[in-house]
Amino acid sequence: MSFYAAGVPVLHFFTGAHEDYHKPSDDTALINAEGGVRVANLVAEVALELTTRDGLTYLAAEAPAPLGDVRSYGASLGTIPDYTGSPDDRPGMRLAGVRPEGPADLAGLQRGDWIVELSGREIRDIYDLMYVLREARPGEESRVVVERDGERIERQVTFGESAGTR
Repeated sequence: MSFYAAGVPVLHFFTGAHEDYHKPSDDTALINAEGGVRVANLVAEVALELTTRDGLTYLAAEAPAPLGDVRSYGASLGTIPDYTGSPDDRPGMRLAGVRPEGPADLAGLQRGDWIVELSGREIRDIYDLMYVLREARPGEESRVVVERDGERIERQVTFGESAGTR
C-alpha cells in the first residue's frame, strides 16, 4: 500500500508529462533538465523549511478528476490504482481508492479491493485494466470481480466517461 493510501503525508515533485512519457519512445533527450533544476531547488527549500518547524498539520487532499491526455481511455471506472503492486506477485490490480460517486464507488468497490476480472477478462495488472477500459464505452454495464479479505465479490458496474471522451 502506498504511503498516501495509508494516511502518511507525501509530496510528489514532477516536471510534467510529454507525448512520449512512460512509453518505449521516451528518451534521455526528452528530460526536462531546466525543470529538474527548479524541482531540486524547491525540494531543498522544503527540506530546509521542515527542519525549522516544530510540527505540521496534515490535510488529506481529494484526488483530482483525471485530465485527458494522449493516453485517455474509452471509459472510466473511477478507480485510484495502488501502483506499489503486490509483494508476492499476486495477480490483479489493487485499489488505493475510488473516486467518490464514480462508477467503482457506486458499484461498491473500495480501497484495498483487488480487481481480478472485468468485462469477462482476467485482470492481472494495471495494463489488463487499461486494455479493458480502452475497449469499453461510457454507459456500458459490465461485471467486475474483486477480491476483498480473501473473498471473491461480484458486482455490476456502469462505465463512466473518461476525460478523453468528454
